Amino acid sequence: MLDDVKEECGICAVYIKGSTHTANKALFYLYKLLLNLQNRGQLSAGITTFNPDRSQILDTYKQLGHVNEVFKTNSREKSFRIFKRYAGNKGIGHVRYATSGTEGRDLAQPFERHHGRKWKWFSFGLNGNLANYAELKKDLLEKADYHIVYDTDTEILMHYISRELKGSKSPDLLKVFTNLAKKFDGCYNIAYMNAFGEMVISRDPYGFRPLVYGFSKDKKIFMAASESVALINCGMTNITSLEPGHMIHISNGNVKIRKYAESKRKAHCMFEWVYFSNVSSVLDNKSVYTSRTNLGKELAKLETEKINDDYIVVPVPDTAKAAGDAYAFELKLPSKEGIIRNRYVGRTFIEGSSRYDKVQNKYTALRNVLKGKKVLVVDDSVVRGNTTKQLVKYLKEVGGAKEIHLRITCPPIRGPCFYGIDMSTVSELLVPKYEKKPVSSNITKETCAKIAKDVGADSLIYQTVEGLVKSIGFPKDKLCTACVTGEYPTPCGKKLFKKAWKNHRKGIKERTYSCR
Repeated sequence: MLDDVKEECGICAVYIKGSTHTANKALFYLYKLLLNLQNRGQLSAGITTFNPDRSQILDTYKQLGHVNEVFKTNSREKSFRIFKRYAGNKGIGHVRYATSGTEGRDLAQPFERHHGRKWKWFSFGLNGNLANYAELKKDLLEKADYHIVYDTDTEILMHYISRELKGSKSPDLLKVFTNLAKKFDGCYNIAYMNAFGEMVISRDPYGFRPLVYGFSKDKKIFMAASESVALINCGMTNITSLEPGHMIHISNGNVKIRKYAESKRKAHCMFEWVYFSNVSSVLDNKSVYTSRTNLGKELAKLETEKINDDYIVVPVPDTAKAAGDAYAFELKLPSKEGIIRNRYVGRTFIEGSSRYDKVQNKYTALRNVLKGKKVLVVDDSVVRGNTTKQLVKYLKEVGGAKEIHLRITCPPIRGPCFYGIDMSTVSELLVPKYEKKPVSSNITKETCAKIAKDVGADSLIYQTVEGLVKSIGFPKDKLCTACVTGEYPTPCGKKLFKKAWKNHRKGIKERTYSCR
């Protein structure tokens, strides 16, 4: 998929017990956690730390850029000042990619809300998207006379948390999050901390996005994060996935797991295993690496080409590597690095005006590998198709490939995501342009042939839904496959899908937010 679609963000939290020499080093661990969550958001990064010995009990630091850019690690002096100012024994962190709103620093997270009363002074980071955002916003504007500044679901969430904290006494945070769950439809993992030092790390009742936690061997350091790889690389042990509808409540030195909402069904986002998550992670006891290997094996079963020595397999780096290698092994073909990713490009605004320029900037085709070959290009997914078309052109023109056969480890994307992935309209998706109506069955050979011709490929094969489900290892009813099947797990998601198609037929290309 290359850069066709992005995840929305990652969250993390740290709590260091006692008065050891590491007690005020929460930021050090937050920084390491965020580095390992960089794949989930590259627009901005930020932290909030807790330190009762400073006037700014909660103090938030956030900037645009990659984690190392934000924490000025290219300058020892500047970086030291940041780590000194924000020292504390507790903290939360966030990396962001914008699925809604602008890309300005003001929308970087965590969001901090100041207040004179400590329980009303809080900061939080969100991983997800509220599908009923429009209804929630309308209620604030019409019934509570609020003024909305940024027009994002994070701002809406901040106001709803604030309303739950009203009163003259600090409420039980279990009750606060229980009440919020009654109002929200969608995906919302939250890392929250108030000026009392109370923390909540919660996973929504459907479990769309992953969330794990663990302790150090001496039980003095607690961490939570969106992916297990982040905790492993910080030395945590006994890493556990937080169950949907549960929250980790840290108060008065105690760490407790509390159920705050009923989980009527699980709906783990299948894209976490296909593309988003680090290949080293284990999510809800399912290895990302193993799932991607299985996807390659299942894809090989669908192969229709008469394989001979003219063929090679080339995975698109990096997320398709495990699947591509497994696919090649099953077909007894060499898996070659015919496409090399330039890992030092980073975010840049001087990358050319066309997608072809962007492909050339981010990837190098190895002509000595590709020239004269029939290349089976394994990629994780095709969403909009624009970048795929340019990649095919690049591999033929620059790489000298004789033929390009696209092999996609994910079934065709046919519906928008209302739960945090950056694809919110039907009009922007490739496959609906060919099928013209919502379809839940596997794509036809005829449609694949038309798409292949239009993107310049010699053939195209997509993974089946059955192969996808089998590869991940969960029953279908425990996965969210809405974007490939049209089967949305939440009430508002179902309504938004109908509206999205209605807008598509009318030629309306704006984001589908309202479920009215």
